[in-house]
Amino acid sequence: MPPIQSQLLEVVRAAYPETFEELGPSKPLGESVFSRRTPHPNEVLNLFVQQRLTSALPMAYYMATRNGPDSLMDRNLPRNATLSPEVLQSAIKGLMALREVELNETHRVIFEPEGSRPCSVPNCPSRTPTGPAALAAYRQVFDHIVGSSQLGTKVLQVPEFYEEHGGDTQCVGPGICGSCVEGWERGHVELRRKAWAMLPNVFGMNG
Repeated sequence: MPPIQSQLLEVVRAAYPETFEELGPSKPLGESVFSRRTPHPNEVLNLFVQQRLTSALPMAYYMATRNGPDSLMDRNLPRNATLSPEVLQSAIKGLMALREVELNETHRVIFEPEGSRPCSVPNCPSRTPTGPAALAAYRQVFDHIVGSSQLGTKVLQVPEFYEEHGGDTQCVGPGICGSCVEGWERGHVELRRKAWAMLPNVFGMNG
């Protein structure tokens, strides 16, 4: 049994990474790594709590909070997916903290990027950052990224700044140039890094 247990734990650790560098946009994460039936993220969280898989717990909490309070407290969940009051309280507190960071930091990345200067691309709305065209585009990008998480959080997810329009790939914010988007992408990497570092603390695992 020990070799089998060791192999299973390696699979689990790969899907619930311990470092920010192990995260990847195309890497299977969370409950999606399990074969056959995909478990509810609450089930995985309960399992890790019971087995004291401390290294995987921050990511397990995060995965359970992505879909918000309704998912965490769904009364129709099976018994093994029902969280104890203590675990539920930690999950809700962590969700609220991450959601606040997600809103504030995404707003900063989009509306107030560090070291930003007026864009040099002639037709980019960012040439006039406080103008109505730029603000409308910024708001559309902000809503696209943060609004997609509803009442949950997607703060560790790599955002999609582009979408297809009639066969062409365009920024979610109308007219925004590639240089500006690159700046947002760099800023969001730092946002995700900051959120990752917060996980143990916001979910009550530090002290």
